[in-house]
Amino acid sequence: MQKKAQVTPFILLGIIIVIVAAAAIYFFGDRLTQQPETPLDQSQLLPLQKQIEGCILASAEKTISILQKNAFYLQATPYTMQFGGADINYLLYPENSPNKLNALEAVQDAISQQLAADMKSCKLDQLKLKFKADKDAIAASTFIAENKIILTLNYPITVSKGSTQAELKEFSVSKESDLGVLYNTIHDVIEGELSGEFDQYNYMLEHPSSIIYKENLDFNTALFFITSGKEQDYILFAIKK
Repeated sequence: MQKKAQVTPFILLGIIIVIVAAAAIYFFGDRLTQQPETPLDQSQLLPLQKQIEGCILASAEKTISILQKNAFYLQATPYTMQFGGADINYLLYPENSPNKLNALEAVQDAISQQLAADMKSCKLDQLKLKFKADKDAIAASTFIAENKIILTLNYPITVSKGSTQAELKEFSVSKESDLGVLYNTIHDVIEGELSGEFDQYNYMLEHPSSIIYKENLDFNTALFFITSGKEQDYILFAIKK
């Protein structure tokens, strides 16, 4: 009888342990078996950021090429001449306001508007990420400096992984370009021609980063070819007095 009395508490203790364990598994089983989630870090978002930046550069390069071809316009203006089978924009023409050079702010806006439109077709689906892109909130801005162009894009993209989320919103790309040098040079050429005759040789001595070629077609008409010391970018335009 004494041995049976000693065994009974151990049996009861075992039963209690089994009941407690079963209850823990029933109520907390999911928590016990769930692996802790790894939060999103910057390295996981890098492919998406690089893809966006690539689309920004592609859009900018396309628009800049068009602007160079049309002397800072996106297309031929009503004031053009034919030369070598191409339409060359007049940037000085004796009708209404003679100075036809597009304002720098308008040039920057043209790049920004085209960038915002192009980003809506930027392909992100090939990336192995779960994300939501707010295309309606896309906005872009452009700043043209002498030797570079700074492109800023607002494009809210929320990336999800399990219950964790991260947002990419502001993107900025700096592109090396002499577009600013070319614009400033052309501005000075137009101002010089409006006040008399522009002295290209003295100007190039004072501004070694600018190279100017002028061809007089007749007494009142001339072609200008403007490039930089790097000779990577150029602008061709005409003037008529």
